[in-house]
Amino acid sequence: MAAVQTDSIFKVLADSNRRKMVKLLGQKEMTVGALEKALKLSQSATSQHLKLLKEAGLVIQRKHGNFRFYALKTTALRQAMSFFDNLWDGGLQQLKQNLENR
Repeated sequence: MAAVQTDSIFKVLADSNRRKMVKLLGQKEMTVGALEKALKLSQSATSQHLKLLKEAGLVIQRKHGNFRFYALKTTALRQAMSFFDNLWDGGLQQLKQNLENR
């Protein structure tokens, strides 16, 4: 995953309301109104958060009649999480080398 995309994902997830949205959308797809109600945010604030999540590649939307449904795009989130997996794996490798060199 490109560093720029990873940076944008982590920047977007720095906001607690957006992390809450990701958690909710990981459970089921939701409309703006349902997210607004669950998070006790205004419609405009909810839409702005969703726009940023969508730009970062973390959510997808589909339109059904007059409603827009949002869902978590797990592939982008998994790719961002690989950043931590690589840190963990590298740290374990370094620990192993340190212990073997004693």
